[in-house]
Amino acid sequence: MSGSKQKRVLARPSSAGGGLVIEVFGALNLEVHREFRRAYQDQGRRFYRYAVNLKRCSGIDSSGLGMLLLLRDYAELQKSDLLITHCSRDVRMILRYASFDRLFTIHPD
Repeated sequence: MSGSKQKRVLARPSSAGGGLVIEVFGALNLEVHREFRRAYQDQGRRFYRYAVNLKRCSGIDSSGLGMLLLLRDYAELQKSDLLITHCSRDVRMILRYASFDRLFTIHPD
């Protein structure tokens, strides 16, 4: 990880209150693993819906896919309550090739 302390993963409760929105800035890769995990584990409670906003995500690799699976295991929710939103076309293709559209609800741009 670089010497910069700039956060690359932010989490906030959704406006409806029952969900958590996790935003990723830059690549979803091994460098942000700890930060991504803390984003949902350090909330003090579990939510009824999780949304991973990839609007500012520049790419995803196999470790990023693994992080999404860890979130799914942690949340113990159905596909309809696990959202991946604002994906670029390239990221959406990777998710579909990995069959993540069977595990998560994927919303494009």
